[in-house]
Amino acid sequence: MLTIIWAGGQPGKISALRRMTQEEWDLLRRDLPTNVKTYIDCDEDTILIFHPNFSEKELMEIENFDDLKFSDGLIPVITKDEKGLVLMQAFSTLESLELSQKESMGIYFSRSRNRLWRKGDTSGHIQKLRRILAPKDGSFVVYEVKQEGAACHEGYYSCFFREQDRSGNKNLAPEIPFLGK
Repeated sequence: MLTIIWAGGQPGKISALRRMTQEEWDLLRRDLPTNVKTYIDCDEDTILIFHPNFSEKELMEIENFDDLKFSDGLIPVITKDEKGLVLMQAFSTLESLELSQKESMGIYFSRSRNRLWRKGDTSGHIQKLRRILAPKDGSFVVYEVKQEGAACHEGYYSCFFREQDRSGNKNLAPEIPFLGK
C-alpha cells in the first residue's frame, strides 16, 4: 500500500491523505494535472503531490485522541517542521501518540520492527513536538515539530528529497539539503 499526500504546495498546506494500491496510484497519476510536482519518499511508499489548486484542509490542534480513526490499531502521521515543510510520513498507535504528547517528542510505531520508534534514538536527529493536529474527520494526524538534524534515515532534511517526473524518473530535489547521517 502507498500513502498519497495531497498538498497545496510547500510549506505543507495539506489537502488530503489517501492510502491506495500501486495499481490505483498508476491509474490516478495519469489523470493528474500536468503542472503538479510529485515527490517520493526514501522508502518509496509515500508520495507527496503539490499543486497550487489543492485546497488546504482545516486542521485543528488536538489534546485527546478519542475521535481519531485507527485502522488495525494504526493511524497515518504526517510530520512537518515549524515552517510547514513536509518532512516524512509514518504511523502511530494510540500508545505512541500518548507518549509523543507526554514527552513532546516525535514517537511513532514501526510496522517493520513491530515496536515503538522514537525518532532520533539511533541517529540523534530528534523531533521536538510542538503540536498535534488532525482534520475534523480524524483520518490522519499531523505532528508539527522542531526538527534537529535530518528527518530522513538517508541523511536528508526531508524524506521527500526526490522529485518524480511523469515518466517515473527520480531526481534529487535541490531545495532539500543533505545533512549527513
